[in-house]
Amino acid sequence: MTPATDLGYACDRRIVYHRCWPLRAQPIGEELASIFEEGNLHQTNVRTELAQLGYEVVEQEVNFRDNLLQITGTIDGKIMLAADDGGRPRRIPIEIKSTSGVSPKNAEEWRTSETPLLARYYAQLQIYLLLTNEPEGLALFKSKLTGLWSLVAISLDYAYTEGLLQRAERVRDAVARVVTCGADETAKLAQLPDRIASREGCDSCPWRDTMCHPAEAIVDPLLIAQDVDLNALLHERDQLDEARKRYAKIDQNVKCRFKMTAGDRFATGDYLIVKKVTANSTRIDIRPLAEKAEQL
Repeated sequence: MTPATDLGYACDRRIVYHRCWPLRAQPIGEELASIFEEGNLHQTNVRTELAQLGYEVVEQEVNFRDNLLQITGTIDGKIMLAADDGGRPRRIPIEIKSTSGVSPKNAEEWRTSETPLLARYYAQLQIYLLLTNEPEGLALFKSKLTGLWSLVAISLDYAYTEGLLQRAERVRDAVARVVTCGADETAKLAQLPDRIASREGCDSCPWRDTMCHPAEAIVDPLLIAQDVDLNALLHERDQLDEARKRYAKIDQNVKCRFKMTAGDRFATGDYLIVKKVTANSTRIDIRPLAEKAEQL
């Protein structure tokens, strides 16, 4: 079965690797394992805090699946909310996630997020809404840095989920072709979907060095020469180069000032600056005060 979160990956090939060759994935590092464990702790804490605020979370960790498309997943739960008309409380699917960066402010920002993990979370919740015929869902992001919550309500997006369902179909069919090859490893590898041209996500793929080896894959030079999107990115890269240099210089100067100033929280003008010192480094987190106010 294909995990719903995997459908948030741009690469069909990666998902097939996960289903057919899971043991060939490189093991996750201690840091990533710690992040997952920390996320589980935050989920428990958030559920406790919600209960203290009078909100009940029911149907916790309920599995869902679609046998035709071979999709499976688990929803964190449903939160009981009073109906607008005073009727029976509504049960709204909720996903609880901890974040170390800036959380999305609304559904559109979440849907278009370039952070891979956030994109996968969005795909997961949308798939759940579609397969269980739920019109709305809620995500609760808890900052690991401040402990503040950020809530994002989303509606079922049929156009978006159609793309996910098509990916699920392609993966299902590719897995079926691999299975029919039996023990013939060469024949099985020939059934894999093509690598994505952009190589998006290859650097973090656990099958990159054990099976896929994208850096060694030969690409038709004509495909690169005629890649309109790639050409546009190269032009945009040139235009942003000066801005990048200016940003890097300002960022270094600002953070150096706070690193060399006693204290761990500063407010200046429209910004809040938080300094976190560890044995090996000093981290400076800068965010608008308006963003902090929205999370309160």
